[in-house]
Amino acid sequence: AADTPAGGPDKPVIEPIATGDIALRADGDERYAQDVISRAKGRSPAAKLEPRLERLSAGVTRLAARFKSDELLQLSIVRLESLQRHWEFYDRQLDLWRRDLQRATASYSDDAEQLAKRRAVWEVTRSAAASSGVAPALQSRIDGVLAQVSLAEQAISGPLDDQSKLSRRANVLESGIESGRKGVDAAIRYYDQRLVMVDSPPYFDVWGDASLSKEATAAAKVGLEIEGEFLNEYTAANAEKLWINRIVSITLLPLLIWLARRSRRLVTDDPELKASARVLLRPVSSWLVLILVGSLVIFPDAPILLQQTALILAMIPVLRLLPKRLYDVMGRWPYLVTVLYVLKALGFFLVPSPFLYRSNLMLMSVVALGALLWMLIRRDRRVPPEDASKILITILRVFGWLAALAVVVSVGANLLGNVSLAEMLTGAVLDSAYVGLALYAGANVL
Repeated sequence: AADTPAGGPDKPVIEPIATGDIALRADGDERYAQDVISRAKGRSPAAKLEPRLERLSAGVTRLAARFKSDELLQLSIVRLESLQRHWEFYDRQLDLWRRDLQRATASYSDDAEQLAKRRAVWEVTRSAAASSGVAPALQSRIDGVLAQVSLAEQAISGPLDDQSKLSRRANVLESGIESGRKGVDAAIRYYDQRLVMVDSPPYFDVWGDASLSKEATAAAKVGLEIEGEFLNEYTAANAEKLWINRIVSITLLPLLIWLARRSRRLVTDDPELKASARVLLRPVSSWLVLILVGSLVIFPDAPILLQQTALILAMIPVLRLLPKRLYDVMGRWPYLVTVLYVLKALGFFLVPSPFLYRSNLMLMSVVALGALLWMLIRRDRRVPPEDASKILITILRVFGWLAALAVVVSVGANLLGNVSLAEMLTGAVLDSAYVGLALYAGANVL
């Protein structure tokens, strides 16, 4: 025990400054303390970040007040997924804000740590000087350094206090975001449970009743407002990234036009090169597919409304750029599924009327089923193109029959009143079919 240092086994022993070094060390530490005081006189970096936190807090408060817990349970899965993305967006923005706060106030934290270490050294030195009887001038010098250190600590206490207050506000905001995410997650789980439940009257019970539900109309209006707010917030948060994307997009168009002129000189019997030349001979369509379908990859966390709009705007370029071999195998299915995808997207406006919404869903399901059966039976009776992959055709037929079975179940579920299952199955078939075509067209352009 006698050999244990006074600072304890886990604490470093602080040695006093040698008498001959006091003057030199005092000059350096006083200059450091004065520099800290000078830096602290400016506006606190934390204060510059406060408006961002206030805007984020206002957005979280507005979104949390939009729907009550029981109202969330009645929303469609698309609306719930949009809300989920919205809460995740706020969560990412809060993380970015915290990193900026840490970077902005890191110097003050470092200064506080350095000042504490230097204070400890000078206090030990003062005690040693008092016991050893050094000259009064040196003792006064030591007291002067400690006084400067105290002034520096007082100067940075304000910015550090601001940082602490903002951090506590961020913690409260994080709790609100987490609560919102949990509410949406619970609603999604409830929606999953409804897939095996009859959640609406049978279709024939609502037949001919085109009246609008006030609650559903209000919910649809609120949903559009939320999507608009989310889009504005996302655009503002990704302004730099969107600006770079615009510059690249504008640069691509003249490049593709130049390549189109060059490709006219290509003469080849290679089917792959022919397909490439066909794409390049349509530079505007290729450009639109690259920037619209490419946005799904560049901005995977974008609002669903933005992604759906991009896919709808890309439908004509997509159909123009699909290779002829695909039409030889699938017939007119790409055209039909594109139209059905647009009808599905527009079906959101029919939500206030259960009869109109379910009729639109029934129409899409029946048409999709008829087209799938026609395509599958007709293809089975025809000899596939010579350059078509037999494995690909087999895969298409297997998934085609599975899709047809899913649509049959969707029609039955709609008739019986399981609307959740019906919209999920039909939506899955149409979404996967059209998005698959769009991605295929994009890959073909690349």
